Amino acid sequence: MKRFTTVLAAVLGCLTCLAPAAQAQALKKVRITIPVVAHSMTPVFLAQNKGFFAAEKLDVEVTSTNGGGPDIRALIAGDVDFSFTTGDNVILAQQEGKKLIMVMSGLNRLFINWAMHKDVAKAKGVTESMPLIDKIKALKGLTVGVTNAGALTAHLAAFVIRKAGYNPQRDVHIIPIGSGPTWLAALENRKVDVALTAPPVPDTAIARGFAILLINNAKGEDPSIPEFLMENLIARPETVAKDGDMVRRMVRALTRANQWALQSTPEQIADALKPSMTTIKPDLLLSGVRAVVPALSKDGRTSERSVQVTQDILEQAGILKKRVAYADVVTNDFLMK
Repeated sequence: MKRFTTVLAAVLGCLTCLAPAAQAQALKKVRITIPVVAHSMTPVFLAQNKGFFAAEKLDVEVTSTNGGGPDIRALIAGDVDFSFTTGDNVILAQQEGKKLIMVMSGLNRLFINWAMHKDVAKAKGVTESMPLIDKIKALKGLTVGVTNAGALTAHLAAFVIRKAGYNPQRDVHIIPIGSGPTWLAALENRKVDVALTAPPVPDTAIARGFAILLINNAKGEDPSIPEFLMENLIARPETVAKDGDMVRRMVRALTRANQWALQSTPEQIADALKPSMTTIKPDLLLSGVRAVVPALSKDGRTSERSVQVTQDILEQAGILKKRVAYADVVTNDFLMK
């Protein structure tokens, strides 16, 4: 009997030791790309840092590609399971015969701001309070910096330039300058006159004193863009068909992250973002939080209007060849009930 008790204790001890390993093995490994480290990635960072991914038994590896384009190409190639990026990528991929599906909306308002070098603004007589049409008319002859050639920033630049009545690359030059530090360096050193990207990068340029805010899309300065496919969880059709459970868990984690943010204070959100945005100064981190919260989707639903407006922009930018049907690029079937 004594020997049986000793053996039983040993077996139970081994099982106890193995429990953490078994629990770790139960986590499903998921790979996801994001274009940049910015406040537009708030749902992903919160889901990671607040444990919403872990609660869904997901071990999510997040990779930033330093600009839109490479992020979606990695998804198309099958190198990752998801991309959390702008929906214009899905629409443009569709017209090239590469089908992708938006399974959840993270941000449903345009969250890309423009900054102009202060010396250029002075020479052009541009001020932050001027009417939007007057500010974009001042772009003629200037060089605009975007993150990547195939990124939303490039598409939006072409849209605004055409809206001003100019021809991209003929009347206004567009060049890629990367994201984060390289974006800031290009504008500060006058490699470009104007640049656009997601906060808090434009805010940083303004805080450092070498730029002014030219277009504040985060506050809806352009009324022609009431909704937008700003940041979405995107998957390949085969993933949606074969691993719906993983898709549902990802959608649930990101939606819960947004709902947590919408019920929290800006200070609480900023504190939760710190581990993912370590290089951002506290005041800029907090101001970016205040700007992004109104853009967060409360239920993850991708609306038909956001698809329409996004296609309007791509069409006016001269990029869209053929409009796509809402049902061909969107499913709301995985949303929380």
